[in-house]
Amino acid sequence: MAVAVPPLVAAAIAGWGITVPSLWRDESVTGMAARMPLPELRALLADIDTVHALYYLLMRPFAALGASGPVEAALRLPSLLAFAAAAYGVAVLGRRLAGPAAGLWSGLLYAVLPIMSRYAQEARGYALVNAVAVLATWLLVTALERPSRRRFAGYAAAVALLGWLHLYALLLLAAHAVAVLAAGRAAPGARPRSSPPPHPPRGPLRPPWPSWLLAVAGAGVALAPLVVVAAGQRDTQLFWLRSPGPPELAAFPIGVAGSAAGAAVVFGLAVWGGWSARRTPLVAAWAVLPFVISFAVSQVEPIYHPRYVLVVVPGIALAAGIGLTRLAAVAGRWRFAVAVPAVLLVAATALPAHEALRTPNSRPDDLRSLTATLDAEARPGDRVLFVPDRYRLFVAVYGGPYERLVDLTRAPGRYEPRTAAEFTAAAAGVSRIWLVSARIGRVYAADPRLVALRSAFSAAGPTRRFGSIRLTLYRPRAAERH
Repeated sequence: MAVAVPPLVAAAIAGWGITVPSLWRDESVTGMAARMPLPELRALLADIDTVHALYYLLMRPFAALGASGPVEAALRLPSLLAFAAAAYGVAVLGRRLAGPAAGLWSGLLYAVLPIMSRYAQEARGYALVNAVAVLATWLLVTALERPSRRRFAGYAAAVALLGWLHLYALLLLAAHAVAVLAAGRAAPGARPRSSPPPHPPRGPLRPPWPSWLLAVAGAGVALAPLVVVAAGQRDTQLFWLRSPGPPELAAFPIGVAGSAAGAAVVFGLAVWGGWSARRTPLVAAWAVLPFVISFAVSQVEPIYHPRYVLVVVPGIALAAGIGLTRLAAVAGRWRFAVAVPAVLLVAATALPAHEALRTPNSRPDDLRSLTATLDAEARPGDRVLFVPDRYRLFVAVYGGPYERLVDLTRAPGRYEPRTAAEFTAAAAGVSRIWLVSARIGRVYAADPRLVALRSAFSAAGPTRRFGSIRLTLYRPRAAERH
């Protein structure tokens, strides 16, 4: 079957060089949180990252698998599988909405886009979010074609799961609302000309709005505890976001396709596909609305980041696949001679971006090299200090020296960091302290443990950088005078 080709291609692309880049800080948090005893994990989630609670629980068996094999492969495997599943789902939706050829080209275009390849090789939940978004959309399409309580209940469960994986992914509901509105306005038996004949509806045709609203309300009830807790953590989780402007708007298409040329092809096909499938407005709404809403809201309250609007990428691929099908249909029996080169062109223009993603230094942090350096240079009796204190969670996924070095940041069994006085007492008589830190600017210069360290110790060499992470060795000032 043609729909089996996209997931195979997606899995092959995601598997290519998956262990080459080091895990970076976000992936380290995943690995560390997934390994924590449940009481420690509860303490962490009470402070930060409640929005990722379900993902960390799902990752626990994979984190255990990483203890006996390549940790990069183990932690990134769920993302690879989710990427392949999403490619399959896009192909199935394309086939259902616009025919077999549209399903094949939509799924293949989704598989070759480098923005998805990037998150298919990352131990975070974004690839899984897209897979669930595709599932929820498929469940909505089937529920609108053959309404039943069971189908809308399944859709409600998928929406709740989507929200538990990423709250901002619920912007997809705007596109779903467009689909429901269109279905409610359609005359009995009316179908888009681009769609295959559906199963005959059972019973009299009723407006889908009540069932959809009830399903969304049910999902909202399931998500209410998460929303309440996440709202209280927003300032500590998303303080780094800024309002986007024209540069971010221009960068998004290039980020999706990997190059300006690829973006021109993909988004040109998507515009044509969205127009040709205007009788099925879900396609264009999916490709546009979550991004537009996120961008607009972010002018007042920043919520935009490219990875937070990845749910539009399946819609873009679906629209582009439909556009390519319509374009190739002009060639009649030579349609494959048009469509195949077009997909290959998108893949070729994306190849440099794919290759760049698979270099050892392609991630913001190189935690593997940091760990190897500490492993080689740390001596018995050395200590380590993390500034800010959460950096222990950000860097220690590879274990090794972090399991041997005594942590001066927090006392054993405590979640709160030491005070300056407690740090000074713990550092008494210590000859070497490794500082693992962010760039020490105004934000972290006043950290009480760092102030105490610098009052009694001085740097014994240059600070080394591993992406955005710094490593500096400190020795007692008294030792310098001897």
